[in-house]
Amino acid sequence: MFLVMGITGKVGGATAEHLLAHGKEVRALVRNREKGSSWANQGVELVDGDWNDSAAIERALKGVEGAFVMLPAVWAPRPITKKPRA
Repeated sequence: MFLVMGITGKVGGATAEHLLAHGKEVRALVRNREKGSSWANQGVELVDGDWNDSAAIERALKGVEGAFVMLPAVWAPRPITKKPRA
């Protein structure tokens, strides 16, 4: 069993497809079960939660032999600082 985080995206989805094509069992941590339903129809076990939820991650990791972790980019803007005029 392998955990895939980010399965509803392109990279996580490609990872899951590869694992399934090679006969591996896949589990996915999903924020939106509806978006993950097509994966569930392919035999992927869904665990509700997201990467900020340590209890969900612990549940998702239970008994897996490996994990693919695709975290969302953090695009926090830098604060704008103005230099005082001389």
